[in-house]
Amino acid sequence: MIKYIITAILLCIILYLLKANNIMFGDSFENTLPKLDDVPHFVHLYDNMGTMLNVVLISKPFSSDGEFKKYLINMNKYIFIGISSYMEFPHVPTNPIDNYEDEKIQPPDAKTYPHYLDMYYTICQGWLHCFRNPAKYIPIDKPHALISESDFINYKNYIPDNNIKKEYDFIYSCPKVNIDSTCFDWVSYNKNWELALKCLPILCEKYKLKGLLIGREGCEIPEGCKPYITTTGWVDNDMMRKHYQQARFQFVPNQRDASPRVITEGMCVGLPCLMNYNILGGWKYIDENKSGVFFTDENDIDASIAKLLEKMPKYNVRQYIIDNYGPINSGRQLKEFLFANFKDELNIKDCDYITIRHPITDF
Repeated sequence: MIKYIITAILLCIILYLLKANNIMFGDSFENTLPKLDDVPHFVHLYDNMGTMLNVVLISKPFSSDGEFKKYLINMNKYIFIGISSYMEFPHVPTNPIDNYEDEKIQPPDAKTYPHYLDMYYTICQGWLHCFRNPAKYIPIDKPHALISESDFINYKNYIPDNNIKKEYDFIYSCPKVNIDSTCFDWVSYNKNWELALKCLPILCEKYKLKGLLIGREGCEIPEGCKPYITTTGWVDNDMMRKHYQQARFQFVPNQRDASPRVITEGMCVGLPCLMNYNILGGWKYIDENKSGVFFTDENDIDASIAKLLEKMPKYNVRQYIIDNYGPINSGRQLKEFLFANFKDELNIKDCDYITIRHPITDF
């Protein structure tokens, strides 16, 4: 009998320790937290064991009173942190098609937050950002870190396939919003199709480089480039993964993009970048000795192409991503940020890393 009592006591102690260290799934704290992912603006965080944290990222401006009310209902249940995943957010997005005019962006509770920026600066307890100059966009008196959603790319899902033939020198992704969109729509503004058109003649006519333009089917291409360019319509994720493998580098003239995922996806299969220096986010992935080269416009891209072509044989871009980013590396950086600034408020005591996607079901 004593043996059974001792065993039962030991089991209780083990269960308590598991609970205290957040090892068990189905944590009672977690189960009391409502999922907010029916609102695309809200991004949940998880530890490496799959436990949902009491932290939610706000990734773009609210687009309805209902979304703001959902925040108000849950404001005492979660730590809300901003993440710059939508152009200049938390500043007013500048894409003219969004048409964020002052009267449109007034917060639902205008008495408490008299201006758009006041609301996000106030309700977000910290910021994950993508900017070279964060003071221009976020309140730097609050906790902040240079962390983007695109940092969490899982390189295990993007593996080079040597059986796929390299058919193109470069790939540029600029899909239309939908099948009825013009070639100058919301996406093309962020992906800077206007600058791309100015640079294509140098890539194609001078350097004779072949390009694959994702989503530019039906768009007018400079006449001299037509023998060198292949365009597609909309492609799904599986086809996009194949297209990455068919190219040798990425052309990224984008400017108003807050760290597009195509950059790290392509890098996972070994594609260096020819990138616009003025891009909002994603610039941090460029190391001219390891992963790519910057240009600013059609006036200096010539020299940048020459530099990239010279350096490319020495690059190991996939290894660069493995060594610096991904769910674990970036997740440990995110864990360090959260524990340094919100440790006493978190519903977990410790973990290996924290990710923006469920480490078991989403990877």
